Amino acid sequence: MGRIQNKIKQIKFAIYCYKKGQDGRFVRTVKQLSDKNNLIYVESYGSEQNSDAIFFIDMEESHSGFFAEHNRVLALLYFADKYDMKPVVKHHEGYCYAEKHPVNGTTNPFEYYFEQPAGIGLKELKTYKRVFRSRKENSYEVNKLCEDPNGYTRSEQYLNEMARITAKYIRLNSIVKEKMDKEIGGLLGNAKALAVHIRGTDFKRNFNGHPVIIGTDEYLETTARIFDKGAYEKVFLATDDSEALEKYRKQFGDKLVFYNDVVRSNGDDTVMHSEVQRENHHYLLGYEVLRDMYTLAACDGLIAGLSQVSYAARIQKKSVGKEYGDLVILDKGINYHKKNNCPS
Repeated sequence: MGRIQNKIKQIKFAIYCYKKGQDGRFVRTVKQLSDKNNLIYVESYGSEQNSDAIFFIDMEESHSGFFAEHNRVLALLYFADKYDMKPVVKHHEGYCYAEKHPVNGTTNPFEYYFEQPAGIGLKELKTYKRVFRSRKENSYEVNKLCEDPNGYTRSEQYLNEMARITAKYIRLNSIVKEKMDKEIGGLLGNAKALAVHIRGTDFKRNFNGHPVIIGTDEYLETTARIFDKGAYEKVFLATDDSEALEKYRKQFGDKLVFYNDVVRSNGDDTVMHSEVQRENHHYLLGYEVLRDMYTLAACDGLIAGLSQVSYAARIQKKSVGKEYGDLVILDKGINYHKKNNCPS
């Protein structure tokens, strides 16, 4: 239903633009908004007189996964940092990980998991005189760090800059941090661990603009080759695919560690849209993939494909001044076709 409503809105807007086609100022303004990534919406909320410029990262409704959205937030934080503005972040009820009630004491889904980057909350935002609202195009500024603007082909320069942004602005809130630190420590202990991230489910559909799927057997062969060298004591597997988990359990037995409470699927439907009868299911889907990412970053080696999660883990690792001893990114390129487009 949401996709149909969006299409209707697009048609209505196209008709509106057609009617305004003779209005030169309107046409120039629309083209400028489209072409200029550094334009922002200027707003004035309060009367507080100070020199602080606030960048309100008001995330538009999206049906993207947790780290597709998170990496977009990083791009907007990069924009705020570049133009010396203090960021305030908000996700809306249309966010896939939002609940219809407060979680961890807040109704802002960003704050379910994180502290506000500049320590300024949504209520305080209303007291500032100089407030600038984000546009999704502002996130494109970060593409200048990459030769290919595709979200799955990121440069080392991009990773290093996003690591700097993460170190400066991203902090887990106290509730999530305490719980996550305990769970990661309980799983890995002091063992030297080789991390593996396998993105399955809807990736199997080979969406246009997404990475070509890597088979589980290829991951297994790569993992065994590195693990058999004897440098690692454990293999940590993060995956949304239950079939991949079973293959790894047969191969590595008690050397394999993973989280038992993660929702997984053996088909090609994303777990993001799953409906499981448990309290705070949508929040927990976000928590589980966030915990997977931090656990991947806590390991000593990483095997992964091109995915938003694996990029986030590499960024997180760099953000604390560390690098993986072994880093293998399996890459068969990007799907460029029009047969199977990723749903919006």
